[in-house]
Amino acid sequence: MKNKRGYTDKKHFNTRNNRPEPVIKTSAGREITVTIENFAYGGDGMARFENSTVYIPYALPKSTVKAVITEENNRVIQARVKNVITQSPYYSKPACPYFGECGGCDFMNMPYETQADFKTEIIRSVMEETAGIKKPPMKPLIRYETPLHYRNRAEYRPIAEGSKIKLGFYRARSHEVIGIKECLLLHPKINLLARIITDSINENPHGASVYSPSKHKGYLRHVTIRINSRGDALITFVVNGKEPKQFITRAAQAVQAQPGIAGILVNYNMEETSDVFGTKEHILYGRPSIIETAAGVSFKLNNSAFFQVNAVMMEKMAQFAGSKIQDRASVLDLYGGVGALTLPSHKKFRDITVVEADRDAAQNLREIVKWNKIPRVNIITGKVEDNIERILEEKVFDAAVIDPPRSGMHPRVISALKAAKIPKLVYISCNPASFARDIADLKSHYRLDEMTPLDQFAQTYHTEIMACLTVV
Repeated sequence: MKNKRGYTDKKHFNTRNNRPEPVIKTSAGREITVTIENFAYGGDGMARFENSTVYIPYALPKSTVKAVITEENNRVIQARVKNVITQSPYYSKPACPYFGECGGCDFMNMPYETQADFKTEIIRSVMEETAGIKKPPMKPLIRYETPLHYRNRAEYRPIAEGSKIKLGFYRARSHEVIGIKECLLLHPKINLLARIITDSINENPHGASVYSPSKHKGYLRHVTIRINSRGDALITFVVNGKEPKQFITRAAQAVQAQPGIAGILVNYNMEETSDVFGTKEHILYGRPSIIETAAGVSFKLNNSAFFQVNAVMMEKMAQFAGSKIQDRASVLDLYGGVGALTLPSHKKFRDITVVEADRDAAQNLREIVKWNKIPRVNIITGKVEDNIERILEEKVFDAAVIDPPRSGMHPRVISALKAAKIPKLVYISCNPASFARDIADLKSHYRLDEMTPLDQFAQTYHTEIMACLTVV
């Protein structure tokens, strides 16, 4: 059954996490004609065909498409659009010429308001199906005022095209790199600096080569650019070598002439690894970090530090966390990163205990706390699931702020929270599916008081959820 906006009801809604175990069939290449009913979480259009569920990237609800099957498992078909027979009423022409080719965007073929409506309905459906909450206490999605040019960090991969080297990103659903002249999600200055770097490399190509992960040969692995809210930039060339080659130093000189360059670095990564950064680096210009300020706290961020790529929405999440916790509370910050959710409200808290598994992030956090002279912050380096029982045995907390990875909380963490009966939980999630699963596990001990979706990643299927829970 469909509601008034045309979404299918929950029994027709599937998340990728709920798909059956694969049993490979051999129908790849077969053409089918289907009408898209809805979106699955993950951004694919969802349809029905011969008692199977079909997932088709970039296919919009109420469109009829001819599609080519790329993979078929046990009653689950993955396909791609061959041509559109009847266009969806939700369609609008994508602003980006790379849409559907580059893997950066999922929803740019719809107006922004329509994207936001679908995201809201997807979250509601996931909560009903997975968490078993028929009418979740969900507030309107917080929308981004300017849904383009919001990303403050880019991690480019180089590609050789003929005699030229270009910077780009992965093609959708693959590890093939495509060259990109401009990304509409990136801060305009990032696009400008990437063009200057690309032009300089191609004007001074001596020694330039692109690293091949499969062969472990080639020199240039990545170029990362980070921008703060003031427009200052930190640029890092990641290379498979022990020293910067001439084309790198010339590219650095070219961008150094631009205003607001905080630092330019060469990072040496000679390992056969998927990790972007190596352990050694060299400063070509300026300093090895950039300063981002949120709610009066200055965050010193190096090239690899995790910090939300949308600074405006990051501040809204920190404000939400601070507003839901009482004054003079002892706060436990789980999966805390560099403390971006709790440090901005440190003046109202009695103390903060941050648990973070990544050693670099934890060390960065120590430097931020020291630099800002923030008292009463205890930092524990290690996995949350390995430390949570001991932490809760040693100290009583008034509230916990939880910002887990996409996989959600470890079962040991959920069990420990339920046993400890911390009065207030603030849960920030980047994955509605794992969020709903965790809420289902918590609801025997906690009441979900409020959940507010936040559109941190406009043009994509990703949505942040800010939630508040009270012990029962």
